[in-house]
Amino acid sequence: MVLDKNISLRLSSVNLDKLKEEAKNEGISLNTLVNQIFIDYLQWDRTATKAGWVVVLSDVIKKLMNELDDKTLYKIAVLTADSHNDIRLLMTGNDTIDGFFSILRNRLRKSGIAYVESHEKGMIKFVIHHNMGKKWSFFYKTQHERMLKNLGQTATLDFTANTLIINVVTG
Repeated sequence: MVLDKNISLRLSSVNLDKLKEEAKNEGISLNTLVNQIFIDYLQWDRTATKAGWVVVLSDVIKKLMNELDDKTLYKIAVLTADSHNDIRLLMTGNDTIDGFFSILRNRLRKSGIAYVESHEKGMIKFVIHHNMGKKWSFFYKTQHERMLKNLGQTATLDFTANTLIINVVTG
C-alpha cells in the first residue's frame, strides 16, 4: 500500500500563477498538475537525456528521412534497435517488455504523438498516428519490430503513411 505524504514547497509567485493557470486550463486541480509534473520528471526527464534522447523539430526529421533510401533507413533502424536494451536498462531499470512499453508510452506522450493503446485477448495493440510520413513509418516499423524480436516477443507490425500499428502477444 502506497501512502500519500504532504510536503511544503516554495515557488515564486510568477511560477505559481502559471501553474494555477495551466491547471485551470486543463480542468484539473493544482495538486493533480504538480503530481503529473513530478511523474513526468521521474518517468522521463530524469533519465532521457542521459540515455541520449534529444529534442528535434519534426520537420527536420521528416526532411532527413526523405533524403535517405530504404536500405539506409533499414540499417539505421536495426542498429539503433540493437542498442536499445541499454536505454531500457538506464531509463526503467529492466530490459523487459514492460520497459519497452514504458519508454514507448512516455516517448509518444512527450513528443505529442497521438496513440491509442488497447488490451484484449492476450494482445496489446498500439495505433500510433505520428504524421511524419511514409519513410518515418518504415523506419519506425523496422526499429520496433527489431526491438520486440530482441526481447523475444511475438509481434506483428504494420504501417501507413502516417500511422504505425503494433500488436504484441502477451500471454
